Amino acid sequence: MESNVSGGNYEPFWAGFSYSNIYLAMTPDVLHQLYQGVVVHLIEWVQRVISEEKLDERIQALPPSFGVRHFKNGISSLSQVSGGERKNIAKILVGCLHGSGITDKGIAACRALMDFIYIAQYQSHDTTTLSYLESALEEWHKNKTFFIDKGVRDHLNIPKFHSLLHYSKSISMLGTTDNFNTETFERLHIDFAKAGWHASNKRDHFPQMVTWLCRREKIACFDFYRAMLDDTKDADSDQLCSNQQRKIHYTMAKYPPEPNKSLSRIQTFHHAPNFEKHLKKYVNGFRPENQRLRGKALDTTPLPFDRVDVWHQFKLNPTSLVDGEVWVETVKALPVWKHSTNTRFDTVIALVDDNAESTAVEGSRPLSCQILFDNFSTWLLF
Repeated sequence: MESNVSGGNYEPFWAGFSYSNIYLAMTPDVLHQLYQGVVVHLIEWVQRVISEEKLDERIQALPPSFGVRHFKNGISSLSQVSGGERKNIAKILVGCLHGSGITDKGIAACRALMDFIYIAQYQSHDTTTLSYLESALEEWHKNKTFFIDKGVRDHLNIPKFHSLLHYSKSISMLGTTDNFNTETFERLHIDFAKAGWHASNKRDHFPQMVTWLCRREKIACFDFYRAMLDDTKDADSDQLCSNQQRKIHYTMAKYPPEPNKSLSRIQTFHHAPNFEKHLKKYVNGFRPENQRLRGKALDTTPLPFDRVDVWHQFKLNPTSLVDGEVWVETVKALPVWKHSTNTRFDTVIALVDDNAESTAVEGSRPLSCQILFDNFSTWLLF
């Protein structure tokens, strides 16, 4: 015992309790177990298999796109990598492995881990989604020997990988992982500690930080009250909460980069040969049912305009999995024009019917954002 300097109680008071299981107190932690644990190991193993330089080259070659961070200098030079950066690397890792020399077994192992990580973050679960989670874990165990065969590891007996076995049971007993993900408190450390420290004069700072936080909370409560009063003018009180939760803010430039752009130029430079045809159908939908054109009459009737104002991008604030965290994403539809010869048409997921789910792709479909234009005071995404 003299060499044991860690201390500890080896006979805790609850050891003999029949219904006590201390291991149930170790809840899943998406940030530190998955992103700062499993993903860190996986990136290191992939780098050893195909080399850091080759992985960096493949990451640098990825074109910029909506919702995906572009690592123009690769990832091997990153230091003090944050959880947010790990998330962005996880989005592109599997795609960068195709054709890199890693066998199908290795790609299947990496994909299974990524599937597990994303399914584990669902904000609602049932027996079906939990079966998806368990299937992804089974797929990982089926293919994980790839890294042992490549000499990357002698074994995979790693505590953070062992924790994956308990995710399904923990979710069933305690709820979804966002209930006990430490990422929420990591974010609060910035709001409650770092920002409060910078607001103080760095002397006798704790009382100043507490006062600063109290004042910010009072201002936030007052702002919420004022916003609630404004919203009740246009909505019933029973719909107020749901409307606030679903509100997504969009931001676009006040003036279009290409005003009065002809429909013919749009069809050519935006790679949208059927744009005028679809636009006719859209405009025709505003007419009363008994006055709508159909068939050849719709095809041969000209539009009441031949030019529209065209924008190249808009920004939106999608819903974050972490309370208090604000994301700003930019969707671009950039054709060849006088200020740029590089094109970029981002891919977005659009809701197409009421069956859309927050945890799956049912009721939604991928679309290419080709044109952003304004007409009849309505923003349209084509």
